[in-house]
Amino acid sequence: MQGQFFLALPVVLPVILGILQYAIHMDERRREITVTVSLFATAALGAAAAFLRNSELMLWRLTDNIAIELFVDGISQVYLLLIALVWPFVGLYSTEYLEFESRRKHFFLFYMITYGVLNALAMSRNVITMYMFYECMTLCTVPLVLFNGSRESVAAATKYLVYSVFGASAALLGIFFVGVYGSGFRFQAGGILDAAAISQHEPLALAIVFVMLVGFGVKAGLFPMHSWLPTAHPVAPAPASAVLSGVITKMGVLGVIRVIYDVAGVEFLRGTWVQYAFMALTLITVILGSAMALQEKQLKKRLAYSTVSQVSYVLFGLSTMTTLGFVGAMLHIVFHSLIKNTLFMSAGSIIHKTGLTRAGELRGIGKRMPATMWCFTLVSLGLIGIPPTGGFISKWQIAEGALCLDSAANWIGPAVLLVSAVLTAAYLLPVALRGFFPGEDIDGASLTKCEVSWRMLVPMVLFSALVFLAGMFPNGLIHAFSEIARAIM
Repeated sequence: MQGQFFLALPVVLPVILGILQYAIHMDERRREITVTVSLFATAALGAAAAFLRNSELMLWRLTDNIAIELFVDGISQVYLLLIALVWPFVGLYSTEYLEFESRRKHFFLFYMITYGVLNALAMSRNVITMYMFYECMTLCTVPLVLFNGSRESVAAATKYLVYSVFGASAALLGIFFVGVYGSGFRFQAGGILDAAAISQHEPLALAIVFVMLVGFGVKAGLFPMHSWLPTAHPVAPAPASAVLSGVITKMGVLGVIRVIYDVAGVEFLRGTWVQYAFMALTLITVILGSAMALQEKQLKKRLAYSTVSQVSYVLFGLSTMTTLGFVGAMLHIVFHSLIKNTLFMSAGSIIHKTGLTRAGELRGIGKRMPATMWCFTLVSLGLIGIPPTGGFISKWQIAEGALCLDSAANWIGPAVLLVSAVLTAAYLLPVALRGFFPGEDIDGASLTKCEVSWRMLVPMVLFSALVFLAGMFPNGLIHAFSEIARAIM
């Protein structure tokens, strides 16, 4: 019983602490310390909850069939640990990045509330619970996008909200269908759709599942509902951009995972038009996002288009419905989160210290901010997929999963991933090269150094190191994700 109650702490505690730091008057230095300690304490609780495998907690029973309840399975563990790693360190980064912002306590309020909501979403036991916290996540992250209150940020936040509500509504349509033709709402390996009940409505069932996949795919930046990402990122503060790209998009992926493996089931979807149509959308998104990133001059917007592409690597791996594809997708969830958080924090550090926002303006920035640009460069290699980085391992597994298919996708998929990797190199490496090698017309010795403090450097250095260490020693993660795949397929 104590273990069950413990599941509520990572959900409730950050919400309470976020409200307290907002409501209690304190000087800004004390607020920084309070927020940092609160984030890391909650992270410890979330990480501990991840090891309470098979624990369940009933929060609220609405009707005999509908309840809000939490549990921990293999997928929940991955998400809880990822959130516990990323959220507090980006929060630490935020304490310096927002040091001159008058509304910083508003940012930390919603940042910490979102933290609790994400933990609840990761531990959702059924589709009703997942939908409720999925909507809460959207509402809590909108204020992060419109933080500076400019006309552009209001427009971006509105677009983000509209797209998110559309996607969630599509998912809700599927939930209604599950209520009629499912064996219940609780997630179950192999799916909860009743085979006998849907035998006469299989075309409708497939269409509804596809609508659900696209609905959750909106948050993951799936084409054609991807444009909220490059609209929201340039106007949001860098810490918000980092977690939007590195974590929030992965919650859309979580919805896709649950639909494929725990609602519909791979046996129902494998070989159907739903699998191939969803796979086609993911590959279109991969190549489209990379191509748009290559053309974009504004650095944060370029990174946003990169997220559009890279998150669809994950979706493609899931769409293969193979063990290797699933393992590759889970690996890329982790590595892309670490990489993209680092890239956005690097871009934010440059903006914070120099005010430069366009890629073409960064000649010589490696001389001025060497540690920041080394982090940017190293994780860029990971995003391209160059060994021995984690990005190479995850993309290799995804490609191997595609090669297991008995269709044209077994060569089209890897070919698209290869082209995207080349495009990724084309839009990231020139930034690093011009940063460290600005040319003879710029005297590197005359450039004034303006490196950020340890509060902004530590998260970037840590995430960069993890991308390389996990790429050099990936067997533990591969084994863990393989065990999850065997349990749900």
